[in-house]
Amino acid sequence: MLKTKTKIMNIWQFAKRGNTFMVVGLVLLLMTMLVSTNYANSQSLERNELSKNVQIAEDDLRLFNAEVSRLQATERLEQESQRLNLVKIQTNDIYYLSGDDDLVALK
Repeated sequence: MLKTKTKIMNIWQFAKRGNTFMVVGLVLLLMTMLVSTNYANSQSLERNELSKNVQIAEDDLRLFNAEVSRLQATERLEQESQRLNLVKIQTNDIYYLSGDDDLVALK
């Protein structure tokens, strides 16, 4: 009977030790999961921020290209007007006779 009781106590101690290892293992697994989830979320937020910055840069590039096209068109007009010996209009000498922009008089 004593031998059986000792055997049961040994099994109980082993189970207690096993439960302790299981609980420690579970806590470590949960901590690892928490850290990896946090890292994945931070990477996702950083990727979204970088995508937003790329979109802003592309929008700025489109605006700059439009401005370059406008300036190149103005430069071509000025070069052609010089080639054709045209005179640039002085806008401070123009007076509007009515509210319409098509009725003007020169000073």
